[in-house]
Amino acid sequence: MKNKTIHISIVVILIIATAALATTVVDLSARKQDDQETINRLSRQVSDLQTHVSVYQKEKDAREKNEAVARFKTKVFQSRYPGFTDVAEIVYEKSSKYGFSPYLVMAVIQVESNFEPYAVSNAGAYGLMQVNYSVWKDALAIDYSRIFHKEYNIELGLQILKRYYDKSGGNMFMALYRYNNGYKYNNTGYNGKILATKFFALDKKIKSKADSKNNQSF
Repeated sequence: MKNKTIHISIVVILIIATAALATTVVDLSARKQDDQETINRLSRQVSDLQTHVSVYQKEKDAREKNEAVARFKTKVFQSRYPGFTDVAEIVYEKSSKYGFSPYLVMAVIQVESNFEPYAVSNAGAYGLMQVNYSVWKDALAIDYSRIFHKEYNIELGLQILKRYYDKSGGNMFMALYRYNNGYKYNNTGYNGKILATKFFALDKKIKSKADSKNNQSF
């Protein structure tokens, strides 16, 4: 009887041990699966990160190359046309002050003087923006000794254009017409010359792209 009891006890212990072992095996298997899933997830994340880094590096290289090319072009252009570069820089700064497109102002200068800072017309207009000294000397307190200075002349021209723009109720075409003609209405071809410049075409193209982009955002 005693041996039978011992045998039963041993069997019970073996069953319990087997169950415990099975549980441990299952637990270890589950942990192994979790660990493998974690490893797989981390591997995918590393792969994605490497892809992003590769794309970023390519974009960075392309951007740096474009910037280098742009700097090269600028330096070459400045070396070849130093006077024109000065005018462009002044126009860019001054036009924003008066609320005008720099491309439009460049178009005006091209038509008025063809970028010749010492241009003088038969009507007594001077410099890049062909400022009429006799008409504006008192209203703008013009310093005649500086009238050919690029920055000063452009500043005067923009003051005049701004006055005509305001008096025209924000009508740029009328303002441009008056800039060249005053109130004489005797040069109907002036605005056409402005419209024919590459600067005006570029200004129109940029505004068209901006309008298209804004419409897509709605």
